Amino acid sequence: MIYLKTPITKLGREPSVRIANMVLRWCRTNMGINKRKKFEPIWSVVKGYDTDCGAYDADDNEVWIYWDQCSDVRELINTCIHEWTHQLQPIRTKYYKYPGSYSRNPYERQARRNEDKYTPIVWKELKHKINKKYKDGFRDK
Repeated sequence: MIYLKTPITKLGREPSVRIANMVLRWCRTNMGINKRKKFEPIWSVVKGYDTDCGAYDADDNEVWIYWDQCSDVRELINTCIHEWTHQLQPIRTKYYKYPGSYSRNPYERQARRNEDKYTPIVWKELKHKINKKYKDGFRDK
């Protein structure tokens, strides 16, 4: 069984990537996309190279999730929601107008609020699918 507190190190790559992709599809369907962009967002779920769990590249309109940098399933879900929120925001034009503390930037604050708001909803909607896939060995049928 997979829980929100299940460590990513226990899950490994395939289940972690599968969960992140499920969450990102949920975000796309339920949170929407930034229609001001010239092209639709894409996402990549890959092994990280530093301590960040995710990033958003506003120039390429790409969400990056570094699955192995997340401590547990909750942090993986939070990261997907957080970075998807940035995809919806005017990052290139307004984000950097708030110099100083990362924690006080209104766009970061909104992303953290969305984590708190959507993580319980996402988990409630996806936990049965996640656990069925985990039980079945995460193989496509």
